Amino acid sequence: MVRSDFAAGVPLPASRSSARQIALHADDLGMNSAVTDGILQGFEQGLLTSTSLLSNAPDAARALDCWRHLESRRLQGSLASMARRERLRDPAQPFDLGIHLNLTEGRPRIGSRYPAELLNASGHFPGIFGLFRRLWHGDDSVTAAIKEELTSQVQFMLDLGHRPTHLNGHQYIEMLPVVDRVVKSLLEKFCIPVVRVAWEPSWWQSFTWPGIRTSQWLIGGLKKVHAGRFRQKMLGNKVLFADVFFGTMTAGTTSLEIIRAFLATMRDFHLAEIALHPGVRPVAAVSATDGWHDPLALMRPRELEMLVSRELEELLAASGCRLGRLGQTP
Repeated sequence: MVRSDFAAGVPLPASRSSARQIALHADDLGMNSAVTDGILQGFEQGLLTSTSLLSNAPDAARALDCWRHLESRRLQGSLASMARRERLRDPAQPFDLGIHLNLTEGRPRIGSRYPAELLNASGHFPGIFGLFRRLWHGDDSVTAAIKEELTSQVQFMLDLGHRPTHLNGHQYIEMLPVVDRVVKSLLEKFCIPVVRVAWEPSWWQSFTWPGIRTSQWLIGGLKKVHAGRFRQKMLGNKVLFADVFFGTMTAGTTSLEIIRAFLATMRDFHLAEIALHPGVRPVAAVSATDGWHDPLALMRPRELEMLVSRELEELLAASGCRLGRLGQTP
């Protein structure tokens, strides 16, 4: 875990005597029932340690109700995964539940107060490329509206009794211009101690990993450039982030083989965040609904299968890794 010194703006060194810790994180909680149920199963039966909520998504309220039951079962020690977690020295503390900031899918929570120029013709968020184009050609006049919308998304969690343990962005919007400045204010306003910094030090080596396509690798390189800029900005704030991150290239396709290659490459870290996108198979045909579309819908069950597998447990144990939390410091 990197901790930025607010005055000096430099990372404090992680302890090298501590075991390597892994935070297995699932994005998109609340997107729809298939995603929510898959993520919950990843905690109940698998080794997930962290997730983050899409506050404006169709299944967000139900997801938080289900989260309360999950935490109750964790406290009772009745999760099916408890024995496996104990073997991997999972901390006896609540799972991470963060906020997954969203400006690319669905509708804004603040309704008509959100600028029409940041929406598509149907009044929905415009997708990641549409958002990037609008922010690139826009000006600072939209900053206040974006801040109001993202504040509303965090407040939704607070109003339902859940304080975010961390912050990250849907489709990595936290790295975009304007949004990155708003993120800083949200971290301060809501005292959120942890942010995602999606800078992947293993990117160059991953070109030879099994299952990594050239197109994925090139996109990962582009994201790393933006993540590097975001990382430098976050180093100037009193905020925590994992010292190693992986996941920008493999949404919906992260396999046991890829995690094995990652762990073999990244040997010296205190806390690594691995971003995943599990889900159960949808019961109905996959289609866009009110500005929501899940291109990963048919791939998510494979990641869930990996998360609940005995092979993942054995790999982490053999690699000398323990399960961790995003807020854990040396």
